[in-house]
Amino acid sequence: MAGQLVGLLICGLLAAHLIALLATASNSGSGTLHRMSRRYVMENVTSAYRLALVQRDAASGNAMLAALDTGTSRHRIGARSAITDLVLDDEERSLQAVLQRELKLPANAVHVSLALRAGVDEDPDLAIALRLPGGGWFNSAQRPLADDQWWWKRVRFSIPVSTLPVLVIGIVFVRRIVRPIKALSEGAERVSRGEYEPLALTGPREAREVTASFNIMQARLTRYLEDHKRMLASISHDLRSMVTSLRLRAELVDDDEVRTGMQRTLRDMASMIEETLRFSKDDAYDEPTIGIDVGALVAEIAADQAAQGRDVALACAAGLAPLPCRCRPLAIRRALTNLVDNAVRYGRCARLDVAPAQIDGGRDAIRITIDDEGPGIPPARLDDVFKPFYRLDASRQPELGGAGLGLAIARSCIDAHGGKVTLSNRPTGGLRATILLPV
Repeated sequence: MAGQLVGLLICGLLAAHLIALLATASNSGSGTLHRMSRRYVMENVTSAYRLALVQRDAASGNAMLAALDTGTSRHRIGARSAITDLVLDDEERSLQAVLQRELKLPANAVHVSLALRAGVDEDPDLAIALRLPGGGWFNSAQRPLADDQWWWKRVRFSIPVSTLPVLVIGIVFVRRIVRPIKALSEGAERVSRGEYEPLALTGPREAREVTASFNIMQARLTRYLEDHKRMLASISHDLRSMVTSLRLRAELVDDDEVRTGMQRTLRDMASMIEETLRFSKDDAYDEPTIGIDVGALVAEIAADQAAQGRDVALACAAGLAPLPCRCRPLAIRRALTNLVDNAVRYGRCARLDVAPAQIDGGRDAIRITIDDEGPGIPPARLDDVFKPFYRLDASRQPELGGAGLGLAIARSCIDAHGGKVTLSNRPTGGLRATILLPV
């Protein structure tokens, strides 16, 4: 946003200069000399000539004229004309006509010579010789501005003088406007990670109002989560107490077959209750956010799984560069463990890989992939398996067990970090789970 505002300001300034240059160019005429410079030269020469007329002699006249010398003009009185080439072009005849009209001199008393100089940024040399009534000549050497160089000289001066101060002031104010918006964006990112901190009210009035509304939203969200946690804790206690009571009652049943069936049902019920409460409670919000090396965490999970006798390996175990990330380690571990368990249970193995990546137009992220060698999932069901209690294999492979919450919990944990988890069928067979975790 800051770049767009500064770019808009620059375009506006350049457009203003372009309009001014076009307006000036349209009034500059078609001659060699620029109209304004031509007028200045004529006034300078006529004034100096009239001053030379009132002097007693050439010496006193030259002393007076020397005081008028500048870097682009010089006037002197001499015995003869400084111009020997009397052939005039259109521009020189135009200048001669102006001097004749202003000074009431005949054509043979006005000599003009305009010589162009080599170089892109060079102005022409203008020599003018005017015959004095008492004898002698008034010789003037000028360096007027050429019409085709006027725009460049004006731009070279006006753009730095007028544009740079405006840009400096504009950038300062743009940064003041954008800083609260950037802080708001960073605050929203922290909220997505479960970090709740009120933002300072700075910047323009509108930005302060938006920030205040954001702080109110954070406070309400925090209160809602606290109430949600207390409610789930109460439900958890009551349900566990009921299951424990039923287990005790089941022990009093004399029929072994009935008692065994009741105990199995109660175990399944207790497992489902625990998974459901864990999914609803979303324990990720209870854990503080810290900086960790995600690569080391993935390697540790792969090593733990392999130590349990599972076919789990890390593809880039050798030379893995550190991949720092601020996250809740237990939540990320829980999500990865669920995905690895799913790969081993249904795909016989799990191959993990982790590497840096980019998301959302250049944001730094970490990509974690988990591949298996199972039958895959029908493309139409790839998103359904993330739904709570959804089991694709419930009727075909009941012996694999599970409550259908593993992938739902994994997605909930990754989403809580502002990340994304997707499933796709590999071209060579098997399923690939891809996690994009923003840094």
